Amino acid sequence: MIIASCRKYFDSNRFLAADLRYRDVSAAADAPDLTLAGLRTRARNRHVCILVHGYGNPLPDVVAAYAELHAGMKAAGVVGPANYGLVVGFTWPGWRGPAFPIARAAANKAGRHLRQLVERLRPAALSIDVQTHSLGARVALAALTPPGGIFVDNLLLAAPAVDRTLLESGREFHAALDACNRCFVYHSRRDAVLRKFYPLGDAADGIVHALGLNGPRRPAVAFRQHSNLYVVDCTACVPNHGAYRQAAPWHAHWARVLSGAPLPRAEALKPDAAA
Repeated sequence: MIIASCRKYFDSNRFLAADLRYRDVSAAADAPDLTLAGLRTRARNRHVCILVHGYGNPLPDVVAAYAELHAGMKAAGVVGPANYGLVVGFTWPGWRGPAFPIARAAANKAGRHLRQLVERLRPAALSIDVQTHSLGARVALAALTPPGGIFVDNLLLAAPAVDRTLLESGREFHAALDACNRCFVYHSRRDAVLRKFYPLGDAADGIVHALGLNGPRRPAVAFRQHSNLYVVDCTACVPNHGAYRQAAPWHAHWARVLSGAPLPRAEALKPDAAA
Protein backbone atom coordinates (compact mmCIF):
# COMPACT_ATOMS: atom_id res chain seq x y z
CA MET A 1 0.00 0.00 0.00
CA ILE A 2 1.06 3.56 -0.64
CA ILE A 3 1.17 5.92 2.34
CA ALA A 4 0.96 9.68 1.84
CA SER A 5 2.25 11.32 5.01
CA CYS A 6 2.06 14.91 6.20
CA ARG A 7 3.79 13.91 9.48
CA LYS A 8 7.14 15.50 10.12
CA TYR A 9 9.93 12.96 9.52
CA PHE A 10 7.14 10.87 7.93
CA ASP A 11 6.18 9.28 11.26
CA SER A 12 5.86 12.02 13.90
CA ASN A 13 2.69 11.72 15.95
CA ARG A 14 2.79 15.41 16.95
CA PHE A 15 4.19 17.62 14.21
CA LEU A 16 3.14 18.43 10.68
CA ALA A 17 5.61 18.35 7.81
CA ALA A 18 6.01 21.20 5.35
CA ASP A 19 4.94 18.97 2.46
CA LEU A 20 3.66 15.50 1.70
CA ARG A 21 5.89 12.47 1.27
CA TYR A 22 4.88 9.22 -0.40
CA ARG A 23 6.09 5.72 0.40
CA ASP A 24 5.18 2.22 -0.76
CA VAL A 25 5.10 0.39 2.57
CA SER A 26 4.81 -2.97 0.80
CA ALA A 27 8.23 -2.43 -0.79
CA ALA A 28 11.61 -3.15 0.79
CA ALA A 29 12.34 -1.36 4.05
CA ASP A 30 15.10 0.68 2.43
CA ALA A 31 13.10 1.57 -0.68
CA PRO A 32 13.22 5.30 -1.50
CA ASP A 33 10.16 7.49 -1.22
CA LEU A 34 7.90 7.65 -4.25
CA THR A 35 8.01 10.83 -6.26
CA LEU A 36 4.81 12.70 -7.04
CA ALA A 37 5.32 11.71 -10.68
CA GLY A 38 5.53 8.07 -9.62
CA LEU A 39 2.36 8.33 -7.56
CA ARG A 40 0.52 10.00 -10.43
CA THR A 41 1.63 7.19 -12.73
CA ARG A 42 0.04 4.64 -10.38
CA ALA A 43 -3.16 6.72 -10.22
CA ARG A 44 -3.46 7.29 -13.97
CA ASN A 45 -6.81 6.19 -15.40
CA ARG A 46 -7.81 4.55 -12.14
CA HIS A 47 -10.47 5.14 -9.54
CA VAL A 48 -8.61 6.18 -6.40
CA CYS A 49 -9.65 5.89 -2.75
CA ILE A 50 -7.86 7.87 -0.03
CA LEU A 51 -8.16 6.55 3.53
CA VAL A 52 -7.93 8.94 6.50
CA HIS A 53 -7.43 7.64 10.05
CA GLY A 54 -8.53 9.20 13.32
CA TYR A 55 -7.11 10.34 16.64
CA GLY A 56 -4.22 8.84 18.59
CA ASN A 57 -2.64 6.48 16.07
CA PRO A 58 1.14 6.03 15.73
CA LEU A 59 2.24 5.19 12.21
CA PRO A 60 2.70 1.40 12.68
CA ASP A 61 -0.87 1.16 14.00
CA VAL A 62 -2.14 3.22 11.06
CA VAL A 63 -0.41 0.98 8.54
CA ALA A 64 -1.78 -2.16 10.23
CA ALA A 65 -5.33 -0.74 10.32
CA TYR A 66 -5.14 0.30 6.68
CA ALA A 67 -3.93 -3.19 5.72
CA GLU A 68 -6.89 -4.75 7.52
CA LEU A 69 -9.30 -2.31 5.92
CA HIS A 70 -7.79 -2.91 2.49
CA ALA A 71 -8.29 -6.68 2.91
CA GLY A 72 -11.96 -6.12 3.75
CA MET A 73 -12.34 -3.85 0.75
CA LYS A 74 -10.88 -6.53 -1.52
CA ALA A 75 -13.16 -9.19 -0.06
CA ALA A 76 -16.19 -7.00 -0.75
CA GLY A 77 -15.07 -6.29 -4.31
CA VAL A 78 -14.53 -2.62 -3.54
CA VAL A 79 -10.93 -2.98 -4.71
CA GLY A 80 -10.62 -4.41 -8.20
CA PRO A 81 -10.68 -3.64 -11.92
CA ALA A 82 -14.19 -2.16 -11.91
CA ASN A 83 -13.78 -0.20 -8.68
CA TYR A 84 -10.71 1.15 -6.89
CA GLY A 85 -7.53 0.56 -8.81
CA LEU A 86 -5.44 2.41 -6.24
CA VAL A 87 -5.85 2.88 -2.47
CA VAL A 88 -3.72 5.52 -0.76
CA GLY A 89 -3.46 5.72 3.02
CA PHE A 90 -3.19 9.33 4.17
CA THR A 91 -1.56 9.83 7.56
CA TRP A 92 -1.45 12.92 9.76
CA PRO A 93 -0.12 13.58 13.30
CA GLY A 94 -3.05 12.46 15.44
CA TRP A 95 -1.38 12.88 18.87
CA ARG A 96 -2.05 10.48 21.77
CA GLY A 97 -3.35 10.45 25.33
CA PRO A 98 -5.51 13.30 26.72
CA ALA A 99 -4.75 15.63 23.84
CA PHE A 100 -7.96 15.61 21.79
CA PRO A 101 -8.26 19.42 21.56
CA ILE A 102 -4.71 19.59 20.19
CA ALA A 103 -5.43 16.77 17.75
CA ARG A 104 -8.58 18.58 16.68
CA ALA A 105 -6.50 21.63 15.71
CA ALA A 106 -3.98 19.37 13.96
CA ALA A 107 -6.82 17.77 11.98
CA ASN A 108 -7.87 21.18 10.68
CA LYS A 109 -4.31 21.91 9.56
CA ALA A 110 -3.88 18.44 8.04
CA GLY A 111 -6.92 19.13 5.89
CA ARG A 112 -4.79 21.46 3.77
CA HIS A 113 -2.42 18.59 3.01
CA LEU A 114 -5.28 16.22 2.17
CA ARG A 115 -6.72 18.80 -0.21
CA GLN A 116 -3.28 19.13 -1.78
CA LEU A 117 -3.09 15.36 -2.26
CA VAL A 118 -6.50 15.27 -3.96
CA GLU A 119 -5.59 18.18 -6.21
CA ARG A 120 -2.29 16.53 -7.16
CA LEU A 121 -3.98 13.25 -8.11
CA ARG A 122 -7.04 14.63 -9.87
CA PRO A 123 -5.36 15.28 -13.25
CA ALA A 124 -4.35 11.60 -13.48
CA ALA A 125 -7.19 9.72 -11.74
CA LEU A 126 -10.59 8.83 -13.17
CA SER A 127 -12.19 9.70 -9.83
CA ILE A 128 -11.24 10.17 -6.20
CA ASP A 129 -13.17 9.00 -3.14
CA VAL A 130 -12.21 9.79 0.46
CA GLN A 131 -13.03 7.41 3.32
CA THR A 132 -12.46 8.51 6.91
CA HIS A 133 -12.68 7.15 10.43
CA SER A 134 -13.38 9.13 13.62
CA LEU A 135 -11.47 12.45 13.77
CA GLY A 136 -10.36 11.82 10.20
CA ALA A 137 -13.77 13.24 9.27
CA ARG A 138 -12.57 16.66 10.44
CA VAL A 139 -9.47 16.32 8.27
CA ALA A 140 -11.61 15.59 5.21
CA LEU A 141 -14.27 18.21 5.90
CA ALA A 142 -11.56 20.82 6.47
CA ALA A 143 -9.99 19.76 3.15
CA LEU A 144 -13.29 20.41 1.36
CA THR A 145 -13.83 23.86 2.92
CA PRO A 146 -14.16 26.16 1.06
CA PRO A 147 -15.40 23.84 -1.70
CA GLY A 148 -14.11 25.52 -4.87
CA GLY A 149 -16.05 23.10 -7.09
CA ILE A 150 -16.61 19.36 -6.92
CA PHE A 151 -13.38 17.43 -6.68
CA VAL A 152 -14.31 14.34 -4.62
CA ASP A 153 -16.83 11.80 -5.84
CA ASN A 154 -17.86 9.89 -2.69
CA LEU A 155 -17.02 11.10 0.81
CA LEU A 156 -17.56 8.26 3.28
CA LEU A 157 -17.44 9.22 6.98
CA ALA A 158 -17.33 6.27 9.40
CA ALA A 159 -17.86 7.12 13.10
CA PRO A 160 -17.27 10.84 12.39
CA ALA A 161 -15.92 12.53 15.53
CA VAL A 162 -17.37 15.95 14.75
CA ASP A 163 -20.31 17.81 16.24
CA ARG A 164 -23.56 16.42 14.83
CA THR A 165 -24.66 19.95 13.85
CA LEU A 166 -21.55 20.93 11.85
CA LEU A 167 -23.14 20.20 8.46
CA GLU A 168 -26.07 22.51 9.14
CA SER A 169 -26.40 25.98 7.64
CA GLY A 170 -24.19 28.51 9.40
CA ARG A 171 -21.91 25.86 10.91
CA GLU A 172 -18.25 25.22 10.18
CA PHE A 173 -18.54 22.52 7.52
CA HIS A 174 -21.89 23.31 5.93
CA ALA A 175 -20.26 24.19 2.59
CA ALA A 176 -17.94 21.17 2.53
CA LEU A 177 -20.56 18.92 0.96
CA ASP A 178 -20.62 21.22 -2.08
CA ALA A 179 -17.19 19.79 -2.94
CA CYS A 180 -18.34 16.16 -3.28
CA ASN A 181 -20.95 14.37 -5.33
CA ARG A 182 -22.21 12.31 -2.39
CA CYS A 183 -21.48 12.20 1.34
CA PHE A 184 -22.27 9.13 3.45
CA VAL A 185 -22.43 9.38 7.24
CA TYR A 186 -22.08 6.00 8.98
CA HIS A 187 -23.00 6.00 12.68
CA SER A 188 -23.58 3.52 15.49
CA ARG A 189 -25.41 4.08 18.77
CA ARG A 190 -23.18 1.37 20.31
CA ASP A 191 -20.06 3.50 19.85
CA ALA A 192 -19.01 3.87 23.49
CA VAL A 193 -15.95 5.97 22.63
CA LEU A 194 -18.04 8.68 21.00
CA ARG A 195 -20.77 8.45 23.65
CA LYS A 196 -18.49 8.62 26.71
CA PHE A 197 -15.46 10.64 25.68
CA TYR A 198 -16.30 12.79 22.66
CA PRO A 199 -18.62 15.41 24.28
CA LEU A 200 -15.97 16.69 26.71
CA GLY A 201 -13.04 16.19 24.33
CA ASP A 202 -14.67 18.35 21.70
CA ALA A 203 -16.12 20.92 24.08
CA ALA A 204 -14.95 23.71 21.76
CA ASP A 205 -18.11 23.02 19.73
CA GLY A 206 -20.26 22.73 22.84
CA ILE A 207 -20.96 19.60 24.87
CA VAL A 208 -23.03 17.70 22.31
CA HIS A 209 -23.07 14.27 20.71
CA ALA A 210 -20.89 13.33 17.78
CA LEU A 211 -22.20 12.88 14.26
CA GLY A 212 -20.92 9.30 14.39
CA LEU A 213 -23.10 8.33 17.36
CA ASN A 214 -26.64 9.22 16.29
CA GLY A 215 -26.18 10.92 12.93
CA PRO A 216 -27.28 14.51 12.30
CA ARG A 217 -29.18 16.27 15.08
CA ARG A 218 -32.05 17.13 12.73
CA PRO A 219 -32.00 14.65 9.82
CA ALA A 220 -34.87 16.28 7.95
CA VAL A 221 -33.06 19.64 8.03
CA ALA A 222 -29.77 18.05 6.98
CA PHE A 223 -31.40 16.25 4.05
CA ARG A 224 -33.19 19.42 2.96
CA GLN A 225 -29.98 21.45 3.05
CA HIS A 226 -27.83 18.77 1.38
CA SER A 227 -29.38 16.83 -1.48
CA ASN A 228 -26.22 14.70 -1.66
CA LEU A 229 -26.25 13.54 1.99
CA TYR A 230 -26.93 9.92 2.95
CA VAL A 231 -27.13 8.67 6.55
CA VAL A 232 -26.55 5.00 7.35
CA ASP A 233 -27.31 3.56 10.80
CA CYS A 234 -24.77 0.80 11.49
CA THR A 235 -25.85 0.07 15.07
CA ALA A 236 -26.84 -3.52 14.29
CA CYS A 237 -23.47 -4.45 12.79
CA VAL A 238 -20.92 -2.10 14.40
CA PRO A 239 -20.60 -2.76 18.16
CA ASN A 240 -17.76 -0.36 18.91
CA HIS A 241 -15.76 2.58 17.60
CA GLY A 242 -13.14 0.59 15.72
CA ALA A 243 -15.40 -2.16 14.34
CA TYR A 244 -16.29 -0.67 10.97
CA ARG A 245 -13.39 -2.25 9.15
CA GLN A 246 -14.49 -5.72 10.40
CA ALA A 247 -18.19 -5.20 9.56
CA ALA A 248 -19.19 -7.08 6.41
CA PRO A 249 -22.53 -5.21 6.07
CA TRP A 250 -20.67 -1.89 6.05
CA HIS A 251 -18.32 -3.13 3.33
CA ALA A 252 -21.32 -4.46 1.41
CA HIS A 253 -22.94 -1.03 1.57
CA TRP A 254 -19.72 0.51 0.25
CA ALA A 255 -19.93 -1.88 -2.70
CA ARG A 256 -23.50 -0.70 -3.32
CA VAL A 257 -22.26 2.90 -3.29
CA LEU A 258 -19.75 2.10 -6.03
CA SER A 259 -22.25 0.08 -8.06
CA GLY A 260 -24.28 3.17 -8.89
CA ALA A 261 -27.50 1.53 -7.64
CA PRO A 262 -30.16 3.86 -6.19
CA LEU A 263 -29.74 4.30 -2.46
CA PRO A 264 -32.15 5.57 0.21
CA ARG A 265 -31.19 8.80 1.91
CA ALA A 266 -31.54 7.09 5.29
CA GLU A 267 -31.25 3.39 6.04
CA ALA A 268 -30.23 0.96 8.76
CA LEU A 269 -27.87 -1.90 7.99
CA LYS A 270 -28.72 -5.41 9.18
CA PRO A 271 -26.30 -7.84 10.81
CA ASP A 272 -26.43 -10.10 7.75
CA ALA A 273 -23.86 -8.88 5.20
CA ALA A 274 -26.13 -9.92 2.36
CA ALA A 275 -29.03 -7.80 3.61
